[in-house]
Amino acid sequence: MRELFDLSEKYGFKAPLVDAPESLDLKVYLRLCGALSVSPTTIAVISDVFIALQDIDERIASFEYLAQRINRKVSNIRHHLVILEKVSLIRSEFITTDPIRRRRGKLFTLAIPEGHDIAASDHSSTIDADNYQLVSSNTVETINIDRYDDKTRFLELQIVRYLVKAMRTNRKDKAGTINVKLKEDGRIKPISITARAEEGRLIYLPDMSYYAGAITWLINHISERVEQADTIGETFTLPLEPLISMAKDIPLSDASAGGYMNNAVQSLQRISATTFDMRDLYGQDHDTIKDIEMYYKLFRLEALVTYEDDRGVEKKAAVVQFPRSTVKNIIAAVRDERSLDEMLLIDSDIFATKNEIEILFGLWAREHLITGRQAQQIYTWNELRESVAPSSSLSEFKRKFSNMVLTNADPEYKAKIHDAVKKKIVQVVETCHLSEPRKGELVVEYGRATVQGYLINIGYSPEHGSSVIAFRRDMSALHILSHFNNQK
Repeated sequence: MRELFDLSEKYGFKAPLVDAPESLDLKVYLRLCGALSVSPTTIAVISDVFIALQDIDERIASFEYLAQRINRKVSNIRHHLVILEKVSLIRSEFITTDPIRRRRGKLFTLAIPEGHDIAASDHSSTIDADNYQLVSSNTVETINIDRYDDKTRFLELQIVRYLVKAMRTNRKDKAGTINVKLKEDGRIKPISITARAEEGRLIYLPDMSYYAGAITWLINHISERVEQADTIGETFTLPLEPLISMAKDIPLSDASAGGYMNNAVQSLQRISATTFDMRDLYGQDHDTIKDIEMYYKLFRLEALVTYEDDRGVEKKAAVVQFPRSTVKNIIAAVRDERSLDEMLLIDSDIFATKNEIEILFGLWAREHLITGRQAQQIYTWNELRESVAPSSSLSEFKRKFSNMVLTNADPEYKAKIHDAVKKKIVQVVETCHLSEPRKGELVVEYGRATVQGYLINIGYSPEHGSSVIAFRRDMSALHILSHFNNQK
C-alpha cells in the first residue's frame, strides 16, 4: 500500500484522491471516452477534474478539494469515476494519507488502457476490408478543392453547409423543432431552416456519424451492384455491425456490444424522424423561380430485422430508404470510377469527439476549405456562433469551443495579456488563459490551437473592444497570427 503522506502534509489532502499523470494525453483520453460511449456528463466532469488538477504540482488532489473547485458533490465525482473505472479509463489502487492510523483509502488514476489508444491504433487487422472500407479520415489540408465542384456529388454540400446547423447540439434539449436563419453573402434574405421531429425525436448532431457510415456502406454496396449491372432501387438492408464499426471507428468484433447496438438504433430512429424545411434558397440569380420550399430527409428507417447468420449467430440489420437523388448521384460517381475518399465530405475523424461544437466546427472548416469562401477572417464570439452553430446558445458555444481549444492548445504559445483583460483571467491551463463568466464555466480569453487544418487564435482586440477569434489556413509556425500578441 503506497504511502502518500507528503500530500497530506503539503495540502491537507485526505484519501480518496484523483491523479492525472503528466504523461496522460487528454485529447486521446477524450477520444477514447467518445468511442466507448461515455456520457457527455461524465466527460464534462472528468474534463473539469483534469483542469482543476493542473494547479497542483503533483497533479493529485482529494475529492473534497475537487468538489469545491468544480462545484460538485463528492458523491457525484465518485459516481463518474466509478463509471470510467468500469470501462478501464480509471485505474484504482489502495493508498494511505494517514501517517498515524494508516487508514486505507483509494487513489483513482486517469489512464488509457493498453491496446486502446485510439489516436494511434490501427484497426485494419480486425476489420474485413473486402466487405467495406472505413470512412476516410484524411485531414483537411489534403483535400483537393477542385473535385468538390462537381454538381452531381451524391453527398450534397447543402447537408454540411446548412442542415447540420439545424440539429441539436445539447443532448438534454427536449425541443421538437429548431429554427435557424443563415446569412449568406449576396443574398437579400437569410436562408431559413426548420428541423421538425416526429414524436419529439429531433436529430442530435453526433447521430450524423451513423449517416456517414451508412453512406460509406452504400457506396461500396452500389459499386458491387453496378459491376453486376443489377437494377438498383432506393431501399437497402444495412447490417448494423459494419455500420457501427464505420460510424464509431471501432473493430468489427466490438460492434455487436449491446450499448453500441442500442445507440445505433436510437440514432437511426432520430435521423429518420427528422425533416428539414428549407426556404429562401433561391435568390435574384433566377429569372423565373422566386423560391422553392424544400422538405428534406437524410433517409427513412423502414424496419429493424433480427436474423441468424450462416453460423446461427443472431444479428440485426436496418432497412433504410435513401432519397432517389442520393442513390442516383452515387451511381454516377461510381460509374465515373471515383474513389471513396474523393466522394466523401463527412468523415469519421470529425465525429471522434463528444464535443458537439467541435463536430460543427470540423464540418464548417471543411466546407469553407473546399469552397474557398474564407481565407482569413476575424469573428466576435456571437458572429462565430451564428456562422458555425446557430442552434446553440452563446454560453454553450463559448464553453464547448473553449474546451476544443484547450484540448488542442499550442504548447509554444505565449500570450501578452491586454490590460483590459488581466482582471478577468482566473486560471491558466497549459498555454491558455481562462475567464469564468459563470461559475464552473471556463472560457478561453487568450489561446492558440490548430484544429481541422485551421490555426485558431483567441485574444482581446482593442478595435472591437472585446475578445475576437481569428483563423488562418497556413499551418506554418513561421506565419502564425500575431494580431493579439502585439497588443499591450
